[in-house]
Amino acid sequence: MSIHTSKCKRMMTTATELVRPHQQYRVLCVDDNELAVSMNAIILRKKGCEVLACPDPLRAASIAESEELHLTILDYEMPVMNGAERAAFCKAANPQIKVILFTGSVSISSRELAFADLFIQKSDGVGALLDAINALLTQSKSESSLGFDNS
Repeated sequence: MSIHTSKCKRMMTTATELVRPHQQYRVLCVDDNELAVSMNAIILRKKGCEVLACPDPLRAASIAESEELHLTILDYEMPVMNGAERAAFCKAANPQIKVILFTGSVSISSRELAFADLFIQKSDGVGALLDAINALLTQSKSESSLGFDNS
């Protein structure tokens, strides 16, 4: 087992608090910054999501293929495979999956954004990310709300 694989497994846990009745959204967070991916995972778990957090984009590829996911949150600047490439892979594996590029990069071409449903700058903060998640997931499940807010 590689170091990256064991890191992903160690970081992959299931939310047990604030579980949504009838539907718990499954979210894959990918960022090569382990602190960033851990913090995003903690916040999303507190909002009731089941989160698979992975700092390794290659390991994330196998997770995207093998797991049923509703949403993937991707950093753009990662080694081996950037977020735009990862977004294309996620959409190929599951065309219904929602993809958010959540990144500090400011100059990403429109061609590279083609497979992302939304682009959120990290400088906009976690509130913007939560609003984007709520909008995307309730778009497909308009009868219910995640209750994500900026508080």
